[in-house]
Formats: sequence, C-alpha cells, structure tokens
Amino acid sequence: MRYLFLMFFSVISFADDHSISSEFSGCKGKFVNYYVAELTQAGSVDGMIEATKMHQKFYDTWGAKVKVYPALQYMRKEGGETEESLHRTSTMVVWESLNEWESWRSRLDSMSDSESKAQQKEYDAFVAKYNENTKVVAQNRWCML
Repeated sequence: MRYLFLMFFSVISFADDHSISSEFSGCKGKFVNYYVAELTQAGSVDGMIEATKMHQKFYDTWGAKVKVYPALQYMRKEGGETEESLHRTSTMVVWESLNEWESWRSRLDSMSDSESKAQQKEYDAFVAKYNENTKVVAQNRWCML
C-alpha cells in the first residue's frame, strides 16, 4: 500500500512537467508570422505568388532558416461545400523556433552599413511586390505546436 501511495504522488507531482505554456514567450513550437490579405484592384494571385518567392529568396540570401508559404482562402458554405471564388490570400512565414527568429533579429542588428542597405533594398522590393497585389487586413503571430 505504501508503494501504491508513493507511486500515486509521484505521478501527480510530475504530471505537469510537459504542460504547454499559453504565454507567447514560452513557445516551444515553430514561430509564425501570419498575414491575411485581400487582392488589390490591380493585383493578381500570380503577383502575390511572385512576392512570396521574392520573400523566400530574401531570407535565403541573408541566411535565415525560415520558410515562406503562400495560401489562398475560400469561404465554406453552410453544407460544408467550398465557394469557388477567392476570399483572401495569406502568407505564413514559418521559423523553426522563437530562438531562431530572435537570432535572425540579432544578425540584422549586427550588419555593417553596406549590408544593411543591401538587405533593406531587397526587403523593400518584395514588400512593394506584395503591396502592388495585396492589402494586408490582419497580422498575427502563431506558436505552431
């Protein structure tokens, strides 16, 4: 009985060791910047996709460990079917971890002036491409578990 009692309290005291924090700073999963956008009047899905390719190339060029995923959003009908017309677009910028994102930010802060100017020029180019084609209507940060 004593062993059963000891085992019961051991399980209870260690049961919370792997609980998931609901605080953003406690994110143990992938860190995601999530952008929801509508196409501009002159914009196109092809232009939005081109912007995401430029976005990914930017990160690849500057050594960031991140993936940029474009997506198209469609509305669901009451019966569970999907409407054919495009509702919105979205872009997910997925970092392996919050630490990887923080490391990237630190690298940006330590760039030389010439690196910073080159980096800014490439950044401005893909942002301009997004802005030609989309208007951001929501931005969120996710902790993808």
